[in-house]
Amino acid sequence: MIPARASLRRKLYIILGVASFVTFVLYLRAHSVQGDSLLDNDSRKTTRPVNVLDEDEWEAPDDWDPIRPVWTEFDRHEEQYESGTKNLTENLKTSKHIAHEHGKGRAEKYNPYPDYESQEYKSRYAGNFVSCIGPRGVPLNQSDEDAIYAYDGRYKDFPSASLGSGRGLGFDEDVCFERYGRFGAYGVGADAKQKIDGWIQPEPLNWDEVDWGTLQRRCVQDNANRFDLKPRPMPGDEGYLNTRQKMELPLPHKKERSAVLFRTYHGFQYTTDAIRTMRSIISELSLGSGGEFEAFLLVQVKDTRIPIFDDPSVYQQVLELSVPREFWNMTVLWNEALWGQLYPKIPPDIRWVHLSQWLPIQWFASVYPNFDHYWNWEMDIRYTGHHYHLIDKVDEWGKKQPRKGMWERNERFYIPRVHGEFDSNYRDIVQSIYQTKNAKGDTKDETIWGPFPPPGQPLADYDETPPAERPTPIQDNYEWGVGEDTDMFTFLPMFNPDTTHYVNKHVYFNYPGDLKPYGPPRRGTIITLYRMSHRLISTMHLENVETGRHMGSEMWPQSVALHHGFKALYAPHPIYMDRKWPAQALDFIFNNGDQAEVINAFKDMSTLGEGSGGWESVFGLDREHNFIASTWYYRTMFSSRLYKRFLGWNVSSIGGPTWEKTHGRYCLPALLLHQVKDMEDPEVQEAAEAKSKAEAEQKKKEADAGVVTTSSASEEKSPDKAAEEVAEKAADTAAKQAASGDEE
Repeated sequence: MIPARASLRRKLYIILGVASFVTFVLYLRAHSVQGDSLLDNDSRKTTRPVNVLDEDEWEAPDDWDPIRPVWTEFDRHEEQYESGTKNLTENLKTSKHIAHEHGKGRAEKYNPYPDYESQEYKSRYAGNFVSCIGPRGVPLNQSDEDAIYAYDGRYKDFPSASLGSGRGLGFDEDVCFERYGRFGAYGVGADAKQKIDGWIQPEPLNWDEVDWGTLQRRCVQDNANRFDLKPRPMPGDEGYLNTRQKMELPLPHKKERSAVLFRTYHGFQYTTDAIRTMRSIISELSLGSGGEFEAFLLVQVKDTRIPIFDDPSVYQQVLELSVPREFWNMTVLWNEALWGQLYPKIPPDIRWVHLSQWLPIQWFASVYPNFDHYWNWEMDIRYTGHHYHLIDKVDEWGKKQPRKGMWERNERFYIPRVHGEFDSNYRDIVQSIYQTKNAKGDTKDETIWGPFPPPGQPLADYDETPPAERPTPIQDNYEWGVGEDTDMFTFLPMFNPDTTHYVNKHVYFNYPGDLKPYGPPRRGTIITLYRMSHRLISTMHLENVETGRHMGSEMWPQSVALHHGFKALYAPHPIYMDRKWPAQALDFIFNNGDQAEVINAFKDMSTLGEGSGGWESVFGLDREHNFIASTWYYRTMFSSRLYKRFLGWNVSSIGGPTWEKTHGRYCLPALLLHQVKDMEDPEVQEAAEAKSKAEAEQKKKEADAGVVTTSSASEEKSPDKAAEEVAEKAADTAAKQAASGDEE
């Protein structure tokens, strides 16, 4: 049970968030900016003309107000997203992953995996690769029906990303995916009655007979000689290797493994599209790689009365009622009752999923310790490209990144039109902000170098300290960190929340010393698509257990990495906008933070901007409107619009059957989209709506005729209702047992 005081504090967090959002909505209404009009209204009032072709002329208005959505004054370029398969710039042949077996106008097989039989690969990694059996019962390297297909080319007018860069991360930017080639292997078009032009429909598959858990375990067994399947030691334990020791391992060595954790709860509605997305991730990451990844479905049982850990039959019953059959054998249930036992030093009102969503990950890593990395995958994320290519390229990019200036680059949005090349010009720009010269002309570098613990927290034996020969960043030529695995990836900047309006910035506990006025050094990242290493998760666990130190969910992992000197990176993936943002406006608004009081490296405004934190940070609730017309945030509309077109919907006269007759199927480059919620195919939703309408009409007829109907006992219960009934029965049983014990 949660104490009344703790319950009250939890309610206050919720009320504060709701109140801030309502204030934001009222502000938009006061400025005549409502709902979809943010995206669809072309009759915008402007205070000054914006010449997006001559970007150097843009300046912030004299009456600048960070709460005012200035971006609504920029011209839309929706026409640049009219991307169909009939109007692509084709045969670019810049991707080595496209098969190039067919002529113009045909989708080609897309294979981003390394050549596992090459001498180069075998010289780096031990063991022999075995292609794994897929859902259709044949090895994936022999199955065209399980393959992904893409077009060699992209829409000629498709805009450049506003924030981040796919090319900078190594993504294939000159290929285009449409729904049948991308998700046909996982069920898109399975019920098509007519032939789909340019696509060969796979044979029908009964997905209830597919067992993804068993397929994954068999895959790992077949490739067991490629991996170290033993538990990973905790930091400081016998057998633990620090970064330098790992880099000194002789070649060839075992390939690292990662767990991918889908996060849901009992009662979660698994839409057709959500299920297809899960299938694609399992197939492309786990099976396609020969077991380098293994996916799990981590399900929260919200009702702690259900004795899932006391009665195996109850556990299995809840699982089967909560999860589609094909995922049963890869599902792990948990509830919040665990945390009082495991983490008694964390305040009770913080031990709930919104503020402590890493506790189940930490618990999972202790139960499944034989992985090097753990991906936290939110269910409202969609990726239009190939999942292996995404993660492989991000990992490859991370290994090339040095530690010098790492935290300072992490807190900024990378804008290629302003900053130039990431690994050269951008590094120098950021580094120059934190360098000063004394009277003698000696340069001092104020960037974070090694562990950055809170006052009073001693260094741990396993903290990653700089090389002895490079005690300050001045002596380092962007060398330290290159070749190292990355302990943490995020997909938005790791901003300093100290002086921002970020709602949970004060959610931290049990830190030593005088932390006024700012609190412990910490970083935050919105959207918790994170990859975390085993040692980072273990360190988070140790701090929770031993000292009770803790922070809100969006600050905890990256702050622990900051304190202990672990390598953490914001991967600047491409984020698109539906407006023509001038480059200077992007930099002024998204990198407008004032870090001077915190870092104390400079006092005056910089032409670069001073990071994404500060009083005018876009990560305050009343400033997040800047993300609404983007492809990546938790409060966007544009991502869903693009994805609906991708599935075959017509949105604002783009996409859908009529549009596709002229332009071809809607086709997108590899885009990471968030948030995309409750999405269904047009055919599925139309059928559901027709059924609902027919049932309503039938009930009306029966009511008019005076017929009284009751629900049939044989009607299928929803997972949520069925789980509630299990909870009630379990609670009744527990109460009876307790009463019986009292009588005895």
